[in-house]
Amino acid sequence: METAPLLATDWVAVDETTWEFSLREGVTFHNGDPLTADAVVHSFDRVFEQWSWVPGWIGVASDGVTAVDDTTVRFETTEPFPAFPGTISHQYFGIQHPDESETPTGTGPFEVDEITAGQSITLTPFADYRDGAATPTELTFEWIKDPNTRVLSLEKGAVDIAQQIPKSRATALAEASETRIDTYLTPEAGLVAVNLYRSPTDDEQLRKALNWAVDQSQIVENVLNDIGKPARGPISSTIPWSVHDDLPTYGPDLDRARELVEASRYDGETLSILINSKNADDRTIAQTLLGWFKEIGVTSEIRQVDPASFNDRFTAGEANLTLVGFGSNSAACDYLIRAMFHSEGSDNRNRYKQDGTGIYNPGPEVDRLIEQGYRAENLEAKRDYYGDVQRRVVDTGAVIPLYYNESVFGRRAAVSGIDGHPIDKMIEWAGLTRKQ
Repeated sequence: METAPLLATDWVAVDETTWEFSLREGVTFHNGDPLTADAVVHSFDRVFEQWSWVPGWIGVASDGVTAVDDTTVRFETTEPFPAFPGTISHQYFGIQHPDESETPTGTGPFEVDEITAGQSITLTPFADYRDGAATPTELTFEWIKDPNTRVLSLEKGAVDIAQQIPKSRATALAEASETRIDTYLTPEAGLVAVNLYRSPTDDEQLRKALNWAVDQSQIVENVLNDIGKPARGPISSTIPWSVHDDLPTYGPDLDRARELVEASRYDGETLSILINSKNADDRTIAQTLLGWFKEIGVTSEIRQVDPASFNDRFTAGEANLTLVGFGSNSAACDYLIRAMFHSEGSDNRNRYKQDGTGIYNPGPEVDRLIEQGYRAENLEAKRDYYGDVQRRVVDTGAVIPLYYNESVFGRRAAVSGIDGHPIDKMIEWAGLTRKQ
């Protein structure tokens, strides 16, 4: 992934903490008003008001975005942050018209026609779009929460396209004459986050034993229906500073795992494995892990919680092991490695302030490397610093890497023109067609 111009045609670092972005000229909102720097400032302000943690995440104070003139926006970062332009290429920062309305008014190829709260949104082509009108005459996105219902709707032809298809259902869709699937390697890794400060996973020998017991290839082949890539580290190989190929591997080797369990302080205590009920494949993965851990003499139990409480329990460090999807929606994603492994990262901050430990952060040397990577002036230097972080995280068993995720699109065979993207929230729909 890399940052590319869209509404901003150019950006420049004025000094170590000041960036100026030039806006594309001749762009209009769906109501006909021109895109201006003031509109961009207002759009960022609205995001900052809605999510108070966002300014800290992108390294900008809440009053740090200003209009220099009609087509130039200035951002003041709180410290030198060379990766800032890529960091704000996130779907949170889609630019909206300043007028407050329940109907979003953007600048893209489609405009909102109708919204049914909690159910669907219908879009139609924006006739004055700068690159010409889009192909579909109408797009309706429906919210179908249950993944199996989503698949059934596709099989029956009630929908043309379905996102986030469970991997276990992909083969049937691929083999049916009426449906097809498309897969895209994403910037997300599936991994087990290991609580470094809770007994018994505070024992490095035990953490390494758990790693030796896991067979990533079997998870991809048998659980994920061969959709995905076996992981060697916590960062997906699609992210530019991932050092996937340079990371050590553990196994699988159950005999080696048993030796490490014997060498550890483990006394039979049951490990807790936390999973999120919304992730269709996580229970099967957790059951597979539980079986491998049992084979090396380690007992564990699965605790499945609803999506609304999952993150609170994860960041409270309630479990020894947590299955998480660890990924980014930005072309630059320094915040990703900072969130889980830095003492002040969002996953550790509360416990670090409370008792000085954190949960998933391996120590002050990793903090220092993350801070140096954050300020690195080029990708090579960033990869050196963050590569050391990834090696230390793997070496100490702070994570159990599982897989690099592939997203699965299901579609009717008559539908084509999906311009796939590693981030499924950034799919281009303008060229979509359906044979009659």
